[in-house]
Amino acid sequence: MNLDFIYFENGIDRIAGRLPGMPRDRVVINRLFVYIFNELDHVYNEHLSEFGLNTSSFLALAMILMSNEENRLNPSHLGEALVASRTNVTRLTDDMVRSGWVSRKPSMQDRRRVELSLTPDGRTLILKVLPIIWRRIEQQWADFSPAEVVELDRLLRKMLEGLQRFKAAS
Repeated sequence: MNLDFIYFENGIDRIAGRLPGMPRDRVVINRLFVYIFNELDHVYNEHLSEFGLNTSSFLALAMILMSNEENRLNPSHLGEALVASRTNVTRLTDDMVRSGWVSRKPSMQDRRRVELSLTPDGRTLILKVLPIIWRRIEQQWADFSPAEVVELDRLLRKMLEGLQRFKAAS
């Protein structure tokens, strides 16, 4: 277990000892999500860096590839898919255009809009990287049974729905 997380968990135990009623287990699980996300991001960035990518650029290229048959995607839809601000999507898109992986073109439906398209180099790159990442994902989940993967998926979706209801009610 990550020593930083153990330190955090020990601190939560001290607070819980002083403040009865603290939902200790749920506080720890919330923080565990942050640690897991950071660890995943670090591991994937390590693997992707040899291709000049990071998790954001990899996911962006994959999203454009999967978006439709023409491999085009509107930047606002990319931002929604990546859960990223307009500023971050613009910066990411600028980097991908500079790298030659993506081009910007006027939308076929609305000339005021822009669409992002994979270039042949971007398509070649993402098709080269995907199998490597798939192997990494298989390794990452090797300690989980198929039933555990299904159950975790169900529980995380349940949590997401609850968070969305909470957000809508706020």
